[in-house]
Amino acid sequence: MTKRLSLPDPILFFLALATTIVGLFLIFDAGYARSIASGDGPIPREFKMQVLFAVASLGIGLLCARIPIDLWKRLAVPGFGLCVALLLAVKVIGVEMNGAKRWLDLGPFNLQPSEFAKFGVIAYLAFVFCQRKPWVERTKRFKHWAQWLDAVAVPKVVRAWPALLVLFVVVMIEFEPDLGTAAVVAAVAYAMFWLGGVSWKSMLAITVIGLSGVAALTIKEPYRVDRILNHSQRWQPDHVDDVGYQTTQSEAAMASGRLLGVGIGSGRAKHIMPAATTDFIMATVGEEFGLLGSLTVIGLLAALTLRLIILARRSPSRFGQLILLGTAAWFGIQSCTNILMANGTVPPIGIPIPFISSGGSSLIALWIALGVCQAAAVPKLKMEEAHETGRDRWGDRRSRLSRA
Repeated sequence: MTKRLSLPDPILFFLALATTIVGLFLIFDAGYARSIASGDGPIPREFKMQVLFAVASLGIGLLCARIPIDLWKRLAVPGFGLCVALLLAVKVIGVEMNGAKRWLDLGPFNLQPSEFAKFGVIAYLAFVFCQRKPWVERTKRFKHWAQWLDAVAVPKVVRAWPALLVLFVVVMIEFEPDLGTAAVVAAVAYAMFWLGGVSWKSMLAITVIGLSGVAALTIKEPYRVDRILNHSQRWQPDHVDDVGYQTTQSEAAMASGRLLGVGIGSGRAKHIMPAATTDFIMATVGEEFGLLGSLTVIGLLAALTLRLIILARRSPSRFGQLILLGTAAWFGIQSCTNILMANGTVPPIGIPIPFISSGGSSLIALWIALGVCQAAAVPKLKMEEAHETGRDRWGDRRSRLSRA
C-alpha cells in the first residue's frame, strides 16, 4: 500500500491516520448525546462533517507529499502571503459566531484561516532561516551616527522584518478575537526563532516583548483577567458555576474516570459541557476511558511529534529540517496546552487538541503540514534520483522534438 502511495515515511503516515481515526471515534462518542437531545438524531453533525473533512484531508495530504520540497520552498513566501490575505478577508467579509469573527463562508462549510496561518508561519520562517547568513557583530567605532545607522541599525531592522510580519499575523488573529490560536502561532514562531539560530540577545528581546504583549492583550479583555485571577479559586461556590465551570467539570470528569474509565457512553461531562467535541474533548476521554485512554491519545500525539524530530535529523535540506522541527513544535505545544487546560493546570484559552478535536480547517491544515513533512523526509539519494529522472525525461522529450 505504501509503495502505491509513494510515501517517503509510512510510519508518519500511519501514526497520523491512526490518530485521525481515533479522533473520529471520540468526536462521535462525545457528541451523540447532545445530538439526540437536540433532535438531530444519533449521529452528531460534527462527526459527519469531520468524516468528510478527514477524507478530503487525507487526499490533500497525499497530494502535498508528492510535491518536491524544493517547490515547497519556492511556495513558502506566496503561501504565507495567502494566509495574510485570508486573515484580512476575515476582517472584511468574515462570518461572526458567538461574538467572534474567525471564519469565511464557503457555502457548504466555513473556513478558518487562522488554522492555516500556523503552518504558513512555519514554512515562511523556515524559508527565511534556511538562507540567512549568521549576523556579524560590528565592534568598530563609527565617526558619524549615519555610518552606524547604515552599517548596523538598518541591517538589523531588515533582519527583524520577518518577525514583524509574524507579529502582524498574531495581532490579526487575536483581534478576531482568538487569543488561543494567536498564542499557539506566537509560541511556534518563538520555537522557530530558536531553531533558526537567532542570537541570545535577540531572543531575550523577543521574550520581553512577547511577555509584555501577552500582559497587554490579557488586560485588554476583563474576562481574561477574571479567568486568570480566579483560576486558583475555581472550586469556590461563587466560581464553580461561573468562570470556573468548564474547568471544574472537566477536572471532575477526568478524576472520576480513574484508571480504566466509567465505560464507553457512560460519561456525564459530554451532556453538560459546551465544548464537548472541541476544546474539552479530553474530559470525555479521561472520564470514559480513564487514565489509560488519556495516555493512549497522548502517546499517539507524542509518537507523531517524536517521529517528526527523528525525520528532521535525516532530512537532507535545511529548509526540510526546519519544516519538520517547526511542525513538531506545533503539535507538541498545542497538544500540551490543551491537555493542561483540560486537567485544570492552566485557565481555559480555547485551544483544540490536534487530530482529536472536531474542526475541518484544523484537520486540513494538519494534513497539509504532514504532506509537506513527507516531502521533506525524502532521503538525499532519492532526491538525486528524482532530479536525474526529471533530467532524463526532459532530455528524451527534447530529442523527440528535435527528431520531429
